[in-house]
Amino acid sequence: MSKRKKQKGRSSSTVAEPARAAEPIRVVATPKVTAERRAATATAAATTTDAERSTRPLVFGRATYLWLGGGFLLVVIGFLFMIGGRGDDPTVFDESVIYSFRRITLAPIIILCGLGVVIYAIFKK
Repeated sequence: MSKRKKQKGRSSSTVAEPARAAEPIRVVATPKVTAERRAATATAAATTTDAERSTRPLVFGRATYLWLGGGFLLVVIGFLFMIGGRGDDPTVFDESVIYSFRRITLAPIIILCGLGVVIYAIFKK
């Protein structure tokens, strides 16, 4: 039996219950903030403006971002060397195109070099 049915069964009893006063609404407590903390928060908010946030230095320098861009470019070039090789006739398997030096050797070396450049750029100080 559910709680609701039990409550209905109780209210239908012959004993009259006294009328209850309306319960007060509970107010959610707010954290107490000291005057010092409030002043520190206001000072910090006043000192950091949007203009100052936009002029903060980047995590890496300009040279590091150039190294990162060059590394990612090498990775993309390596993947571009791997694509292609579709033959004229789909029923013919041409091993010289699929297993060419460019796809099997050169492209993975370029991709690994690109990843190495990216790792170097991240660790470069």
